[in-house]
Amino acid sequence: MAGDKNHYERAFSGLLLHAGVQAMAVDESRRPVLNGVQLKNFDFLINGSEAVWALDLKGRRDRPWITRTDLFSMMGWKTLLGSAAEPGFVFAFFRPDGGASKRLLDLDATLHETPAGAYRFCVLPIADAQRIARPRSEKWGTFGFDWNAFARAVVPLESVLPLPAPV
Repeated sequence: MAGDKNHYERAFSGLLLHAGVQAMAVDESRRPVLNGVQLKNFDFLINGSEAVWALDLKGRRDRPWITRTDLFSMMGWKTLLGSAAEPGFVFAFFRPDGGASKRLLDLDATLHETPAGAYRFCVLPIADAQRIARPRSEKWGTFGFDWNAFARAVVPLESVLPLPAPV
């Protein structure tokens, strides 16, 4: 199955495999250039319920954030892909003990439990990421998200991918 570089990718790939959703991992060694700038690749290309998704997986513990390179590369992919695919970020919030903060428990996300712990997956489309991203660290070139704006913008995986509805 696509994606096995770290535990977030293994968990995400395992969820897709269990649901029978085929995904293609992107070859990180080949990167396109747009307007003279080399783009960072997204992680997975997946046939969704109503669109093809170019998804960049972000493993996090509690706070959602992305780098400047992540945001600008995914915006570049939007330009390159046009209407062929919808770029977005998949946030995988992980807790080894299976627990979570109240705000993570309240987040509209897809729960996936593994022997290693619990993952909560949600999708943030690139247009929403661009709209709600706020500078987090100039030194590290990162953007963060106001939690309330983030929680309103994300959707659970089963909203965009053909996963079985949670029981």
